[in-house]
Amino acid sequence: MTIRMSRRVRLLVGGAAAGAMVGVLSCGLVSGAQALWALNQVQETAPVNEGAVQFGAQPLGDVGAAEFSADGGAVHVRLPGTVIAQVVGQTGGGSGPVIWRFQARGWAQGIAGIDFDVAPVEQVAKDGSTTSLAEGRGRANTLLARSTAKIYPAAVNGDCSQVPETPEGDARDVIVYEGRERTLQEPEAYTGAETVQDWCVAIAYDAPPDGLYVNDVAVDATGDDGRSISGLDRWASAVGVPPSLEPAGEYVNSAETSGTGVDGSEASDATEWRSMLYPDPSNEPDLVIALDPLVTTTRPDVRAGDRYVPAQVSRPATEPEVPAEG
Repeated sequence: MTIRMSRRVRLLVGGAAAGAMVGVLSCGLVSGAQALWALNQVQETAPVNEGAVQFGAQPLGDVGAAEFSADGGAVHVRLPGTVIAQVVGQTGGGSGPVIWRFQARGWAQGIAGIDFDVAPVEQVAKDGSTTSLAEGRGRANTLLARSTAKIYPAAVNGDCSQVPETPEGDARDVIVYEGRERTLQEPEAYTGAETVQDWCVAIAYDAPPDGLYVNDVAVDATGDDGRSISGLDRWASAVGVPPSLEPAGEYVNSAETSGTGVDGSEASDATEWRSMLYPDPSNEPDLVIALDPLVTTTRPDVRAGDRYVPAQVSRPATEPEVPAEG
């Protein structure tokens, strides 16, 4: 059974190539130091490195966009607004949600394991302005605010087809499922390879219910032999409400004309036609998602703090001096 620290122990920082976070979990000193203290002496002793950790995240298949934790803090993935804008293609008739995938990745050596939390952070517009998603509600007049985005762990082989049901009465635009203390790697389970976990985001436009256009036709006729014949038929067409933003305005065209005929009579007429104008959905803000790691362990006797311990740096013993025996 995994025993977690009494406090959330953040990933411990250390130097590594390419800015990746690699750290050590330094917990306690070598037991042989106790003999030195018994001689009424205090010696500086290097800590024993019980484990090293690394954690990062990236959009699926985009290694260049991977972000690694530099100090044990959260990393982020950015769902492009152009992907969210694809919901305008959901035109009724059972259209499925727009699916986007990302990955959590990392490893933990020694006695350490890695859990992490997943949460939406903010929307980032093209002009750099941001809108907090702490309450799960998108900025007004964005496609996200008119949709539901569900963030959930993928099934076997990265399958995202099993989209969770929306909890009854939940009006949030962004909902996270199983996003608290999600285990990436169990403690003491490092096999020498990185662990990768797939996650899904399913986005569906909250359209009004589709309608049904019904046509009924009745026919009555008399045959050659004088018999009356009647028939009834019906066909139906599904009517879907196309996804869109709030209209920006109405474009009106009008035309008037008048003329005089060859007989001297005058005639005139006027007409107009209208078009609704909608904002460009390609300006949809990006959605930023945070993955916040924490270290776990199976060792209840391990004492570790929330401060960061640089890798490969000795730390002097701080225990009080113990008088010599006898």
